[in-house]
Amino acid sequence: MKISELKELLTESDYEIITTLAAQGEGPRGIAHALQYELRPFLYLWRDKKSRLREAYEQGVIDVHIAKSRTLMDLAILGNVTAIQIHEKITGKQRFEDIKREIFSIS
Repeated sequence: MKISELKELLTESDYEIITTLAAQGEGPRGIAHALQYELRPFLYLWRDKKSRLREAYEQGVIDVHIAKSRTLMDLAILGNVTAIQIHEKITGKQRFEDIKREIFSIS
């Protein structure tokens, strides 16, 4: 199967499944297998960060990250000490990364 053929075969339902499986932590190989597409063209599209397939995958990863962050924040607001500690660790790491990017002009 060629890459152009795969692009034509992918449906809206496939993109939704890609997003869902990515949110569940499945990698591109597992997703290709689940959708029963040939691995090589699927991975080629996945590696193209501007492809619709990759965008669907990244959306799933972002969706679960946001949901976990929201839950952690809710627990921290309720006074859960562990959640507060985890939140502090995450925000401290993010501040460090932001400063590092600013100093070294990394995008």
